[in-house]
Amino acid sequence: MRAIKFSQRSSKQHSRGLSLIELLTCLCISAVLLSQAVPSLERMKQRQRLNLLAQTLMLDLKQARHEALLSTNSVHLDFDQQSQGACYIIYSGPAKQCQCDASGAPVCTGGAKAIKSQWLPSQQKIGLKTKSSHLSFSAKQGAVTPAASIDLSTQDGDSVRQIISIAGRVRSCSPNASMGQYPTC
Repeated sequence: MRAIKFSQRSSKQHSRGLSLIELLTCLCISAVLLSQAVPSLERMKQRQRLNLLAQTLMLDLKQARHEALLSTNSVHLDFDQQSQGACYIIYSGPAKQCQCDASGAPVCTGGAKAIKSQWLPSQQKIGLKTKSSHLSFSAKQGAVTPAASIDLSTQDGDSVRQIISIAGRVRSCSPNASMGQYPTC
């Protein structure tokens, strides 16, 4: 039998693990990659928030029309801009009798009764713009006066527009084609 002789290797050839320089290099590369990914993730989050608010607004407009169809009284939707944010309120009763307070809670007077309100705080960085601060959905018909468009937009330029026809029907589009799931206006 032949004896097999194992040679002992030097500790440098046999070492396992990472050196401090290799570890620091990996950490630096990871930090650079992460710093590039964070803004993209934030924009994606803003776009998702915009999409959610656009869908909520569309459903609320449809709800206002539905409430008017079932009611003997008109249903109103008022938009209110404040420094802390924007809101809209769906309510029944006399027109132009509801607004939002500084915290976004609906405040109605003159016999008006809030059905639903939505607060968009300015920290969310999503703006709401419309030329019509007041919409009225007629009882039993659901027609809206006046026809209007409502824009929701982010600071990055992504936007969704809700268009309400005189018949009270709502459609969504993207004015600058920035939101791929919506047709271009």
